[in-house]
Amino acid sequence: MNGIDSQTLTEWSKTLGGALVSRLLHTFLTFLALFILLRNGNEIGQHVLAATDRWFGRPGERLAESMASAVRGTVNGTILVAVGEGILIGIGFMLAGVPNAALFAVLTTAFAMLPLGAWLAFGTAAIVLILAGGSILAAAAVAGWGAVVMLIGDNFVQPALIGGAVRLPFLWTLFGILGGLETFGLIGLFLGPVLMAALLTIWRQQSGPAPDQPS
Repeated sequence: MNGIDSQTLTEWSKTLGGALVSRLLHTFLTFLALFILLRNGNEIGQHVLAATDRWFGRPGERLAESMASAVRGTVNGTILVAVGEGILIGIGFMLAGVPNAALFAVLTTAFAMLPLGAWLAFGTAAIVLILAGGSILAAAAVAGWGAVVMLIGDNFVQPALIGGAVRLPFLWTLFGILGGLETFGLIGLFLGPVLMAALLTIWRQQSGPAPDQPS
């Protein structure tokens, strides 16, 4: 029995260690790429716009600008909504008497940038409140308030902010966020609205009035 347990523990440790090393490597490469892009962002952007204009003309340049606006709007919308959700839910933590309410508010803000992350944060806060001697009613209020804030923020406020940045209709933005998450995972949170912005820009260019032909 001890041999089986030891073997199982060894295999589990190897699996966990491999997954941890893989995540650390992906995180390192992500931050390295982000550092390079931020350091040389202006130069890279100028080269991309110049190449796009040379290959596709002014319509291609407008498409590239729309995609850049989609990425910027998605990032800004995600961060602003996460901060707002963290503040509102954090106020609920303090009113309900959650231990270390400020810490849980910070964790909620950070996890709110991930799909369903904030739900785990305020769910854990509700459990901690019960374990600390709080009432079940107070814990239910924490969970209910967190759910209301997240549903409104993720389904209405965030799509409105992202859509406003790239002139995407609300429904297109919502489809882009949800479809991107379903298809591409976490990166789809940003990639989905970008693709939607590109498709909508192409549609507007192709369905708009044709430019006047020189005589």
